[in-house]
Amino acid sequence: MKRTLIAAALVIATAAAPAFAASEKFNMEVEYKAANLATSAGAAAEYAGIRDQVADRCEAEHADMRFARDYAVKLCTERTLAKAVRKIDNTNLTAVHAQQR
Repeated sequence: MKRTLIAAALVIATAAAPAFAASEKFNMEVEYKAANLATSAGAAAEYAGIRDQVADRCEAEHADMRFARDYAVKLCTERTLAKAVRKIDNTNLTAVHAQQR
């Protein structure tokens, strides 16, 4: 009976790990050229660069995870990228982001 409870606790803890890891907050600055956001093509290029910066940071933030690392990185990237787009608040960039979803 003891082994069953310990195993169940480990399974629950393992399944919950990505949710806790993905909810961690961090601050980051992204580099982009505001002038490029004036056109759709420029916004698409800047979006790709911002996405790469965010993905790299999320990879680094979750590098030590043993379980569900890919899921945590994906969730982190999606959430952080959405926040960056909202904060930049540019119509063309927002449109590119909406197309990617």
